[in-house]
Amino acid sequence: MSKPFKFEFEDVEDLEEDHISGENEGLEVANASAGDQSPAGAAPCLHTLDDLLATLPSKIEYYNITIPSPDHGNITLGRRELFDIRAQLMAEDSTLDDSSAAGLSTDDIKPNVYEGGFKTWECSVDLAKYLATQSEYLSQMLTSPCTIVELGAGTALPSQLIFSLLFPKGLVSQPPRTTIVLADFNPSVLKLATIPNLMLNYQLADDVGPEESGGDIECFDVLSIDFQDFLRKCNIEIRAISGSWGSDFSAMALPESSRAPNDVLILASETIYSPTSTRSFTETLLNLLRRSEKAGGRARALVAAKRVYFGVGGSVDDFLDVLRELGGEGKVVWTTEGLGNGVGRCILEVTSTANDVNTMT
Repeated sequence: MSKPFKFEFEDVEDLEEDHISGENEGLEVANASAGDQSPAGAAPCLHTLDDLLATLPSKIEYYNITIPSPDHGNITLGRRELFDIRAQLMAEDSTLDDSSAAGLSTDDIKPNVYEGGFKTWECSVDLAKYLATQSEYLSQMLTSPCTIVELGAGTALPSQLIFSLLFPKGLVSQPPRTTIVLADFNPSVLKLATIPNLMLNYQLADDVGPEESGGDIECFDVLSIDFQDFLRKCNIEIRAISGSWGSDFSAMALPESSRAPNDVLILASETIYSPTSTRSFTETLLNLLRRSEKAGGRARALVAAKRVYFGVGGSVDDFLDVLRELGGEGKVVWTTEGLGNGVGRCILEVTSTANDVNTMT
């Protein structure tokens, strides 16, 4: 039997203001008992961009999140409204699978069924803000062939920020190849949130004013042709993967055919809240790092998380214990400690101990 847990977040109000109830007391998590857990999870599946774009609605509503950047001023990123996603889910009620139906419930997470990807979580904002301070590193990375992998992407705010930095590539005659791999447990999240957000931010790149908090876009579905033309012109490949982490997932994210030496940046936020999935996540993270390094590339991994996930059992300390056991190391590069704002949060840079990799500052 499942029962809900509630997390208390002091500054979640500005992120989840579009809850159906209009309340921001906490996040509801359906905590499955040990008998409900499925170790096998769902087999990873690679989705074509054409398939994901085929289900776009004719109109999309969004709100903006502002990410401060010391080098780019304020970066405004659009995110599809949660109620807009739920409206599309209800319209497709006859074809809903269990994961999509779970997105309509009051539970924010139902382990191994729906992992919360329709909502923007607190630590994904932390990670996007941290990336906005890494302009020198990102600029160097994006001027060469590179791959960005976001695990547990959901609304994919960190990847959206990096994607926004790619827009000037359209001015370059022969831009280097950039591959963005967006992974979420639920294919419905990739279809209704992750990919629409990517396309939304492309569309808003030249249209968002500094005072706009959000709005809507008509004829959103027919704009996909321009979006795909932009990707081809800028030499950007978007790959979307659903399902569980593991060796098969890693092979899809960084296939042998694409493992020429290049920079790889792996991103993850709010992915260690459940002790039952911490090991598989950590194994996948290190597998991706080692696959890149074995091919002669330079790899980085950033994991944003709360220090402790009360009521569920996950924690940064437990993650670090598993990480060291599997031959990795983690260094805190950002933390809320000393800021006095509730549950502690941090960002870790993860490396494989088999390689000497410099840490970003």
